[in-house]
Amino acid sequence: MKGRPVLLFIMLIGGFRPWSPGLCGPPGLFPDAEKGGVPRPWALWGEFYDETTKSRRNQDNPISFSHVRIGFRKPFTRALSLETYLLLRYGKDLHRDFWNNRFEWGPAWRLRFSQKIFLAYYMEFIQGQYLNLPGDGSQTVQRKYSDFRTGLIFWYGWDKYRDPVSRFSLPADFWGDAYSDISYYRKENKNTIGYAHIKSGIHALRFWKTTVDAYAVVYANADTKKYFWNNRIEAGPGSWIRPWEDLDLKFYVEWLNGTFSSIKDATPNPYSRKYYDRRIGILFWIGW
Repeated sequence: MKGRPVLLFIMLIGGFRPWSPGLCGPPGLFPDAEKGGVPRPWALWGEFYDETTKSRRNQDNPISFSHVRIGFRKPFTRALSLETYLLLRYGKDLHRDFWNNRFEWGPAWRLRFSQKIFLAYYMEFIQGQYLNLPGDGSQTVQRKYSDFRTGLIFWYGWDKYRDPVSRFSLPADFWGDAYSDISYYRKENKNTIGYAHIKSGIHALRFWKTTVDAYAVVYANADTKKYFWNNRIEAGPGSWIRPWEDLDLKFYVEWLNGTFSSIKDATPNPYSRKYYDRRIGILFWIGW
C-alpha cells in the first residue's frame, strides 16, 4: 500500500503500543498473581486501562488509548487457568490521524501458566473500524477490518516497598518490572512482532499518599518482516508521580535515546538511525 509504511512508522515510533495484546504496568496489575491464590471456579474478572501520551518525535500529538476486558476465569490447578473475555479497544488523537482513531472489539481467551508471574498464551478475534478516514477517497484503507492475533505475554515485577513510618519520607526502596510479548498479526501482512521493556528504579519521595518514583527504562522491538519501524531500541531515565497510592493513576515523563537496528528493509528508513525523544503521559488502571 503506497505511503502506508511511513504512516505506520509515525504511529509506532514512540514506543506507545496502543494495540499491544498485554499491559505494561506496575506490580498490582495482576492481583491474583500477587495473592498467590486460586481464583474461584468461573469467577468474573475484568479490567479497564487508559493511557495518553505526548511524544516529541510524534510532533507532540496527544494520543489516547483505552481498553476494557471483561469475562470469566476458570482455574484447573493452582498454576493453570483459562480466561475468556470480551475485548473493547478505543483510540483517538488530537491531530485526527486516521490510524490512531479506531475502535476494536471481539471475543478472546488466554491460558495462564503461572500465578506467581504473568505468563500466558492468548488469541483475539478482532473486528475493527477506523473512525476518521478522509471522505475524499484518497486513502486505500478500508474503514472496517478484521484481524486475528495470537502470541505469548510475560510480566514480572518486584518491589521492596515498606510501609511508611511518617507522612514525609525519602524511602529509596528499589522496584522494577519486566514485560514482553511476541504476537502474530494477520492484518499487518501476517507479521510477527516482538516487544519488551525493563524498568528499574527507586521510590524517591513520599508525602502522605503521594509518591514520586525515579527509574531507568529500556524498550526493545523486533519483527520477522524486518520493517525498520519495528526494529529499534530505546533507553533513558524517567520519573512518575502517583497522586494517591491506593489508586493506579500515574503522571510520567521519560527522556529517551533511540537507535534503529541495522537491517536491510525493502522500505528504506528515511530517518536518522539515532534519535532523541521526550515522552509525557498519564495512565490509569483498575481491575476486579
